[in-house]
Amino acid sequence: LTTAEDIRGPWSDPIRVNGVGFDASLFHDDDGRKYLVQQTWDHREYHHAFDGITVTEFDTDTMKLKPETARTIYAGTDVKLVEGPHLYKINGYYYLFASTGTCCEGLKSTYQTVVGRSSSLWGPYLDKQGRSMLDNNHVVLIHKNKSFVGTGHNAELITDKANNDWILYHGVSVSNPHGRVLLLDRVDWRKGWPVVKSSSASTESPKPNF
Repeated sequence: LTTAEDIRGPWSDPIRVNGVGFDASLFHDDDGRKYLVQQTWDHREYHHAFDGITVTEFDTDTMKLKPETARTIYAGTDVKLVEGPHLYKINGYYYLFASTGTCCEGLKSTYQTVVGRSSSLWGPYLDKQGRSMLDNNHVVLIHKNKSFVGTGHNAELITDKANNDWILYHGVSVSNPHGRVLLLDRVDWRKGWPVVKSSSASTESPKPNF
């Protein structure tokens, strides 16, 4: 972790937070408390390497984690290897966005973004009938665009100045299967669940107001 009082720097020397996984992100709750959200590994022999998505409170006074608060909040899906977790609090619910699947074996992809929702930070996080929010079918089928494969991974939710929600994620261009590209979709909310509305892969996509 490295910090600065101004985003332009100067930035502090990095400090070690932990070493149990990757794709860590900070969640800032509305009560001022902060948490590290991350994918964790199980290195024991004969165990699957993926060991869930964990949350640990981070103390900004000591700049250290509180290990006694660590808890696994999401065990993942049958695909395993869930990564890229992000937590958001919206209208009283906690939403966990996470990525599953693999990309581009012969230009075939199982990349997905899954979303879980809970009334408590610590879960349980239930998904909407086990379906993914975003995968390659959203671009190919909904937007009639076959220029990308491996879409729907490492998604983040962002809000523009007009209070429209967007989802930023990566895919792989068919013309360059070894390079990732960023894609941007509009998000609507239906009965408390995020739904992809339109894609940057479509010429009819509205323009964000950032």
